[in-house]
Order: sequence, then structure tokens, then C-alpha cells
Amino acid sequence: MEGRSGPVVQDQVAETLSWLVNPGAADGWEERVPGVAVLGEGRSLAVPPASWRCGPSTRWLSPAHGDCLTDPGALYDALRHVLHPGRAGRA
Repeated sequence: MEGRSGPVVQDQVAETLSWLVNPGAADGWEERVPGVAVLGEGRSLAVPPASWRCGPSTRWLSPAHGDCLTDPGALYDALRHVLHPGRAGRA
């Protein structure tokens, strides 16, 4: 995903990574990619200040740049490849 990922928020306490995509772009991913949680309506994401790039809790693993969104197709393919290597590709 190099060059195609938008900013990534890392929560080191909860051991999660969060990418930003257009609203609705990740609908249904939880059923197709076990291990993925989609934050939709009624859920929230703690976003750290732009200067937080290190430290023991929430930080920017990849800081904001450009339009601040990740291409959902590229992210979906990458997550399936990493989380389920034998079933990579779009479903």
C-alpha cells in the first residue's frame, strides 16, 4: 500500500490501527474480513493532535497529508492479504 495509504492512527493501548476512508466505503468489511472493525454511525475515533507521532498511547503512525483519505479498494486488498494470506483479493 506504499504511497496509497492516507494517515494512520495507532492506538498502542488497544493495539489497533485506524485508516480514514469515505463514509460507507467499508460497509460490509467486518463480515468479509475477520479482524476488521468498521467505525460507522454512532461510533467514534480518538484522533490525536497532529504533532503526536511518538509516545506510549495514541499517535499518528503515518501523519496526515494530501486529502487525508485512503483508497478503500487498496486498503481492503491489503487487509485481506495481511490478515488472511490464503484468501487475498476482493470478495
